[in-house]
Amino acid sequence: MRKTTSKFFLSAITAAVLTLSAPAQAGLIFNITDTGNAQANAGFKAAGDYWSSVFTDDITINIQAGFANLGANILGSASSTYVSVGFDVMKIVLDADATSADDAKFLAGLPTGNSYSKLINGTNQNAGAAHLHSNITTLRMTSANAKAQGFNVVGALFDATINFSNLFAWDFDQTDGIGAGLIDFVGVAIHELGHAMGFTSGVDILDTNFGRFNDNQFDPFATVLDFTRCSTESVQAGASMDWTARTTDKNFALDGKCSGPDLVENAWSTGRNRGDGNQASHWKDNNGLGIMDPTAAPRGVLNVVTPLDIQALDVIGWDLAKTQQVPAPAGILLFCSGLVGLSLLRRRKTQQ
Repeated sequence: MRKTTSKFFLSAITAAVLTLSAPAQAGLIFNITDTGNAQANAGFKAAGDYWSSVFTDDITINIQAGFANLGANILGSASSTYVSVGFDVMKIVLDADATSADDAKFLAGLPTGNSYSKLINGTNQNAGAAHLHSNITTLRMTSANAKAQGFNVVGALFDATINFSNLFAWDFDQTDGIGAGLIDFVGVAIHELGHAMGFTSGVDILDTNFGRFNDNQFDPFATVLDFTRCSTESVQAGASMDWTARTTDKNFALDGKCSGPDLVENAWSTGRNRGDGNQASHWKDNNGLGIMDPTAAPRGVLNVVTPLDIQALDVIGWDLAKTQQVPAPAGILLFCSGLVGLSLLRRRKTQQ
């Protein structure tokens, strides 16, 4: 099977401010602008409806959508609005929003007090080598993630801008399978919405600006999800996260100790420039971990959401509709029996 020309790309834009109360409504709503393509509009709505079936947060997420030439091998891009928040405030709000056992485990694993630490490299300290940087009091999250936690976001028209490539042939309907030679549009849209919802890592900021700034200038850019990013070295250093941009393995864990039954070894991509060639805001490529892998399924194959994808979003503030069951997109419900094996083999790394 030939390699798929299908990379995801994530970038960041804009800023907004927060207050501590959000208006109530019934259910998670994705307000998506017209893409200029009626079939794409329906497919994007199906992607939003999928996440609305998984999570129950009573909020509206505003998405600007469209098509553009994103460059070779890039299927879609998500540029999110970000907000800054104090670590101590985030813990209080996240605790008030906790609804699942995984939420409780994640909260218990967060550092006590008002600050956290990073194992960091590529700064003007310690000649750029990996070292412990402590007493960090701020972080950031996407505005959609902030809304899910219970903040009211002020000052941003859109929570994210999501563009799809106009260079590829798409299948906009998962319910009858994905046509030969076509790319699963709904799956790609689910992936990009996942980024808008907070599946991001500040390590991409470090990776892009490697060697340019000191430790403190990178302080604001850790995300909530970065607290699941760890390694044996970060634990030995006493760091709250492994925030290095390099090729060493980065694990996923909820307990703050990089251990326990939820540990997934070598779970994270490690950096487009200084790491493994993929943005840190993705699972490790070729490991079949979920729809938030950096490379999409080949033509003719569905992109599959996994429990790990949903667990990651759950612990950063999204409220599960069903704690014992992970719903699947309609097309996957119809065809999952034939795709279990393929889902582990479907992604192949391509050079850009």
